[in-house]
Amino acid sequence: MSCGSPLEHRSRSSSIAWFAIAALGAGCGGASTQAREASFGAAVEAAADESWVSAARDAYRFASATSAEQEQYDRALLILARSLERMGLTYAASLWYLDIAHSRRNVELVAPATEGLERIVEKTDYDRLTLEEGFLARAEVSDAGPKATPFLSYQQGLDSLKRGLTKWADKQFAAIPSDSPYAKRAQFAQAVAKIADGDLSEGRRELRALLDKGSLPTDVKEEASIALARLALERKKYREAIRRYQSVGHLTARRPELLLEAAWAYYYSGDSRRALGSLIALDAPAYGRIIAPERYLLEALSLRRLCQFEPARVAATRLKVRYRDALSDLHQGTPPHQSEALLEASRRRGEARDSARLYRMLQREREIVEDNARAFGDEFNKELLRIYDTGLAEARRRETADLRRESRLLAQELVRAEDGVRLVLHDLSVGLLRGRERPLGPPEAGAVNLSASADRVSYQFIGEFWTDELDDLVVTIEDRCLK
Repeated sequence: MSCGSPLEHRSRSSSIAWFAIAALGAGCGGASTQAREASFGAAVEAAADESWVSAARDAYRFASATSAEQEQYDRALLILARSLERMGLTYAASLWYLDIAHSRRNVELVAPATEGLERIVEKTDYDRLTLEEGFLARAEVSDAGPKATPFLSYQQGLDSLKRGLTKWADKQFAAIPSDSPYAKRAQFAQAVAKIADGDLSEGRRELRALLDKGSLPTDVKEEASIALARLALERKKYREAIRRYQSVGHLTARRPELLLEAAWAYYYSGDSRRALGSLIALDAPAYGRIIAPERYLLEALSLRRLCQFEPARVAATRLKVRYRDALSDLHQGTPPHQSEALLEASRRRGEARDSARLYRMLQREREIVEDNARAFGDEFNKELLRIYDTGLAEARRRETADLRRESRLLAQELVRAEDGVRLVLHDLSVGLLRGRERPLGPPEAGAVNLSASADRVSYQFIGEFWTDELDDLVVTIEDRCLK
C-alpha cells in the first residue's frame, strides 16, 4: 500500500467508496517527525476534550504526512473516524473505519473499527453496498473482538441466506451467543428464509415460537408480527390477520402500508365499514407520501358491498384524479423511466426510496463539511468534499438504476388498478339494475354501535381532525343492500 492511501481501488459495481478515499497526502516525508508527532498529540488531546473538529483535523494532518506502515497511523485514523462520527459525518467515518478493519495493518484496532461500523449500521442511514457486501459479509471474524463478533457473524449469515447458502448461514448464526440480540435476529432471518423457500408451516411455527420468547429486540418483535399478519392474510385467515395487524397498529405512522393491508383483511372478512375506516386513515397528512393505487379500488369495492353506488363510483374515479399525469404518460406511450410523474412517485418506494435516502444523507453531511470548512483547513476540507462528491455521484447512479426498476413496477400496478376500476364501474351499473343486491362474498358485518353509554363517551367532530391520531376508525355509513 502506498503512502497515505487508506483504500485500494475496487470494482465500481461493488461499492460507492472503496475508491472514494485516495491519497491523504502526496509526500509522507514532507513534514518533520517533530511536526507529525505534534499533530498526533494534538489530535489525542482534542479527542479527550471532545473537540471533534480539532481532533479530526489534527488526526488527518498526522495521517497525511505519515507512512501507513508507521505504528501510530491507524490510531490516527481511528481518532479521525470517531471524531467525524461524533460530528454526524457518518459516511466519511464509515470509510475510515472500513479501511482500518479491512487492511488489518494493526490487528488491535480491528475490533474498535468494527464496533464503529456496527454503530453506524445500527443507528443511521448508511451505504449498504459498500459496508455489507464490501466488507461485513466477508470480514475475518477472529480479530473482531467479543463485542463485534456477534454482529459480524449475523451479517455474514444474512449474506449467505441471501445467496441461498443455507447450511453455511446456519453455521454462522450458530456462532452467535444465545444471549446476544443478534441471535434473535438470526432466528427471524432463518424463519423468513424457510417461508421464502416455500416451507410456510415451519416458517410460521418458528415465527410464533420467536414471539413467545421474552426480551425480543423491538425490531424483531415488530417484523415477526407483521410477517405473521401477512401470512394469515395470504392464507385467508382474516380474523387472525386483523388481530396481528392490530398488534402493530402503533407502527402505521412510519409504515402506512400496514393500514392498507389491514383494510384488505377487513374487506375479505366482510367488515366493509372497518375497511373504509383504515382507508380514511390513509388520507391523514402523515400518510400523504404513500403510493398505493389499489387504495382507491378497495374503497370502491367496500362501498359497492354496502350498495353505496354513487360514493363507490366517485371513489373509483379518484384513481384517475390522483394519478392523472402518470396515467396520461402511460397512455401516450412514454416509458415509465421517462415519466416525471412516475419517477417522483417511485422515489418513495422500495429500493429507490433507500437510494434516495442515502443521497439525501450524503447531501446533509456534505453541508456539515461546508459549514466547518475554515476549521478543517484547506487540505482536509478539500479531501472531505471530494469523498462526498464521489459518494453523491455513485449514489445518484444507483438511484437512477433503482428508479428505472421501481417506475416499471409502479406502472404495472397503475395499469392493473385502472383495469380494476373499469370492472368496478361496470359492476356498479349492473348492480343498479339488479336492485341493490349485495355482491357474492362473506356475510356483511353489522353497523357498530357508537352511542354514548355509562362507560363510553361520544364526541362529535366539527371540521378538521387528524386521523393519524386514531388507532381504530370505522365508517358509520348505511348499508343499502336489500339482500
